[in-house]
Amino acid sequence: MRDDRFIQAYERVSPSPAARKSMLAHVLASREASCQTGGKRRAVSFGRVLPAACAAAALLCMFTVPQFFPVEDVPAVIQQAAPGADSPNGVRKMMNYDGLRYVFLENGAAYDLEPSVLSQPLGTLSYDIQQDPETYGFADCAASFAVGGTVYQIDGYDPAFRLAVEWEGQYYIAQCVDTLDGSPLELSRYFDAANLQGRTKEMQVCDHAGRNVLCTFTADDAKELLALLSQALPAEFTNEEYQEIARAQRSGGSYQLVFRLEDSTAYTMYVIPSLSVVSAGDNRYRMADEYVQELQDLFSGIQQTSPPME
Repeated sequence: MRDDRFIQAYERVSPSPAARKSMLAHVLASREASCQTGGKRRAVSFGRVLPAACAAAALLCMFTVPQFFPVEDVPAVIQQAAPGADSPNGVRKMMNYDGLRYVFLENGAAYDLEPSVLSQPLGTLSYDIQQDPETYGFADCAASFAVGGTVYQIDGYDPAFRLAVEWEGQYYIAQCVDTLDGSPLELSRYFDAANLQGRTKEMQVCDHAGRNVLCTFTADDAKELLALLSQALPAEFTNEEYQEIARAQRSGGSYQLVFRLEDSTAYTMYVIPSLSVVSAGDNRYRMADEYVQELQDLFSGIQQTSPPME
C-alpha cells in the first residue's frame, strides 16, 4: 500500500521442485553461521539460496512514467559539501518531476557535483508545494525545497532513480520514492533503474532505527538478497496489519538495510521477515508466497539485542 501521508524481460525463473528442495536445505544449513554484533562480515554466501534469475517483466506504464535510460559510468565519489537539516515546519524536502516523486538525500544536504557530470537542464522547479499543497502536491516541477532550482540528469544515473538540482549555487541529489498518479512502483523495475546490484559495495543490516549494525553482507551476497527482494509485490494492508507492522518495528522484528554504493552514497530500505513485508521509498510490499520462507530463514540468525525504537 502506498504511504500517502504527505497530502496524502525476462520472465521470472521459478526453480524446479528438486532445485527448491536443494535451496531450502542450503538455507537451513547456513542458519548456523550467525552474524556478530558490531558489523562483522557475514561469511555465508547466498548464491544457491536465492532464485537463479529475477528481472522485471515488461509492463505498460502510464505516460507520466519516464523511460529507463542506459546506465553509463557513475561518478567515482559523490561527497557532501554541506549537511542537510530538517525543515523548520517539519515538511519533507521533496520534489515532483516527470510523474515521479523524489526526496532530497540527507534532508537536503548539498553535494560536491562537477558540472561536467550533469546533463543539459531538464526543467525548473517552478511551484512551491508549501504555498498550495492541494494544487501543487501532485504537480510536476513542484517542490517543497529548492523552489526555483534547475533539474539535471546525473551521468550514470537513470533519472527514474536519482536527479540533481542546482539551487543558489549548491547541488542537491533527489531520489525517487513514489509515483504521482498512484500507480504501483514495481520494486524489481525500480531496482533495475537504480542498478543497485551493480553499484553496491556492501550492505549493512541494522536495527529499525539504524543505530546498530547487526551484520554486513558482501557485495555478492547483497546482489542475491536484492534478487530475492525484487520478488516482493505491491500490497495493501489493513489497519490491523499496520498495527502488526508497528509492533514489529518496536520489538526488534524490523530491519533497516543500508546499501553502501560505490559513489559513497547509500540506499536504505526496510524488511520485516516475520510479516513478509518490504518497505522501499513511500511504498510497502509483500513477498510472494513462494519466497516467504527463504526471506524468514535468511534473517533468522540475525538477532536484535536491544529495542530498536523507544
